[in-house]
Amino acid sequence: MHRLRQFFFLAGQYAQLTKPGIIRLLVVTMFCTMLVAAEGIPDLWTAFWATIGTALICGSANTINMVWDQDIDSVMERTMGRPLVTGTISPAHALIFSGVIGFVAVLILTFFVNPLAAMMGIAGHAYYAVIYTMWLKRSTPQNIVIGGAAGAFPVLIGWAAITGELSLTAWLIFGIVFFWTPPHFWALALYKDTEYGKAGVPMMPVVRGRETTKFQMLIYMMLLLGITLALALTSYVGIIYLVAAVILGAGFTYCCIRTAFETDGVRWAKRTFAFSIIYLALLFGAMSVDSLKTHHFTETHRLDSLEREAQRMRADQDIYDLLERHNRAGDSTDTDDPSSTER
Repeated sequence: MHRLRQFFFLAGQYAQLTKPGIIRLLVVTMFCTMLVAAEGIPDLWTAFWATIGTALICGSANTINMVWDQDIDSVMERTMGRPLVTGTISPAHALIFSGVIGFVAVLILTFFVNPLAAMMGIAGHAYYAVIYTMWLKRSTPQNIVIGGAAGAFPVLIGWAAITGELSLTAWLIFGIVFFWTPPHFWALALYKDTEYGKAGVPMMPVVRGRETTKFQMLIYMMLLLGITLALALTSYVGIIYLVAAVILGAGFTYCCIRTAFETDGVRWAKRTFAFSIIYLALLFGAMSVDSLKTHHFTETHRLDSLEREAQRMRADQDIYDLLERHNRAGDSTDTDDPSSTER
């Protein structure tokens, strides 16, 4: 019994290396994108393996991030309990774990989904683990802006999994996650700026100040509103998504404005961070519900209607053919009759 408890504890610690909270949100965006790309319910086998592959490859990249950021995690209150900081898992074992699940993820995406989905997974892994974690995070206050692309790659995996290509619509959905990232993380940084400063991470509030951060949050919020509305112009979503994008966008904008004008305390920064997570989940939820309603459930009724119309046309054609044959069986004078021309 003791060994069983120890096994589950260790398994839980390894799971923590993958940052399961982040993975849940990434998988939600990826799965909803598959629904949109499929214009309804996708092939369940493809969707299953794409989900597993995406979760594993994101978990692999997150694990490398934890290994690289051990020094930062050890001085920030919210990350002090991570397995590598507490010593329950060694960096070497964490890297082996990352390598194994990353390799399995690539195999799954390549052979059970398609090579393009695997390529997007590898690109996202490299972008987050190398470009963001090892370079941008500690070198520029624009780390979140440029690094925001890393969190948008699951969207491309989902789209590629269903269509085998990357259309303009896929890049618009990618852009939603990209422009959502700065106001989301800067809201967090506004009330964690002391910890980031202590850890030596050049987050925007630490390097440029709180007012500059708040102003840039508003800029990226406006860009986010623009690209969410641009997606509504495509044929993949309809009125449900548009209404959700407007209402949720108004709510997110309101939170950012209240944060910008907050002179003391961080109450609205915390609310903005919390709402940003709800915003993204609900926006992608509306996107997928709209796609299901527009292209799946209503499509069945439309096809039934078209089939009935086709049957009616075939019946009319049969009647016309009978009349034609009857006409040709008559004498030559009957063929010149005006009523025959009408037929």
